[in-house]
Amino acid sequence: MAERRLPPPLRFLLAARRSELQGLEALSGTCELVVRVSALVHALQKERGYSNLTLCSPQDRLQPALAGLSQDAVGVEAEARQFLDTHATDSSHGASRARLLNCIAFALFRLDELPALRRQVRDQSVSADETDSRFTQVIGSLLAVVFEAADSALDPGVTRILVALLNFMQGKELSGQERACGVMGYTAGFFTDVQKARMLGLAANQRRSFDTYSQYAEGAALQCWERIQQQGQPVQRMRDMAQHTSSAQRVDGALAELWFDLYTARIDAMREVESLLAQALAQQCARRIAETRQELDDRRLLLSRYADHASGRAPSMLYSVQSRIVDTPPADGVGSELERSILDMMREQTLRMQRTDDALNTVRGALDEKKRIDRAKLLLISQYGLTEQAAHERLQRAAMDGGLSLSDVARQVIVQLGGN
Repeated sequence: MAERRLPPPLRFLLAARRSELQGLEALSGTCELVVRVSALVHALQKERGYSNLTLCSPQDRLQPALAGLSQDAVGVEAEARQFLDTHATDSSHGASRARLLNCIAFALFRLDELPALRRQVRDQSVSADETDSRFTQVIGSLLAVVFEAADSALDPGVTRILVALLNFMQGKELSGQERACGVMGYTAGFFTDVQKARMLGLAANQRRSFDTYSQYAEGAALQCWERIQQQGQPVQRMRDMAQHTSSAQRVDGALAELWFDLYTARIDAMREVESLLAQALAQQCARRIAETRQELDDRRLLLSRYADHASGRAPSMLYSVQSRIVDTPPADGVGSELERSILDMMREQTLRMQRTDDALNTVRGALDEKKRIDRAKLLLISQYGLTEQAAHERLQRAAMDGGLSLSDVARQVIVQLGGN
């Protein structure tokens, strides 16, 4: 029976379910975008690492390896752009996707700056420090896309995986920044006080990101990360060594390549975790879409039978949630079992949506905390003219001095500088 023959209340009940299915199908496309962004971030992290090492090295022997990594990153970027051209620019879902599309636009703007940077690195007309900063800006714009994707997801299971992936990618990006800082310090033979503080801050922020990841991850992805952590002692020893260097206590500059190789192996191993999370995302989306389609088909059949019975076109074999045939009068003789069945269905759908909202609110706690910290950093940047890194370090120092969490300090900054 065509849906248009259903009474209006039943048509809207089905429309609500269809809307949920369309949202899940759109979310599946968003998750595929996140997977492609994750691959691009990894390629750029590898390119940034070798760019940094090449600029710190007096020899040109690393140029061929860097050229290959640059070409790999260009290829991954091209695939991501092709996906965006055919899928992600769909604005049919209205304002809910506006922030995501805006982030994509900004990320594409940053990506357009890479060819010029690559030429400067090849000509060695740019410093390692500036190169690291500019690559980090590009990667940061891509991570913002992942954040908005997680924030716009409306399925708790998918959102949970996206939150895990976002925090893991943030921790991995901080690892890449620490690798670059370590290369510069070890190449010089010692670390300045500023570099030591930055190394400590990057390590602390990694722990925070990976702790949040561990709260939301599960299964193979979590087990894989636990194995990687058990193999982190060599990197930790070199972290400790860096803190004990000085202009009077230098180390061999050749340690820069050892540090780079150890840390690169660690970051490459992290890519397996991202791949496992990508698989989990695809499986969760496919499962939820299949479940919702089946539920929609079941509802459509059930309501069609109800409409046929109510109009006298056919005898009903509709069962209520109490498993009684609706043609059988209720034991208490009160009301219509048909009406009860439909009302039960409506109530169940309302309760299920409320449970979904509650689950989303729980999962989004980590996203809300990041929003709060980012807002506090923006206030510090605008008020005092700080860089993003300096603003973050100020929040960190205030948290350590006051024995508070970073989120609590951010809340205080927002109240003091934001007026609410």
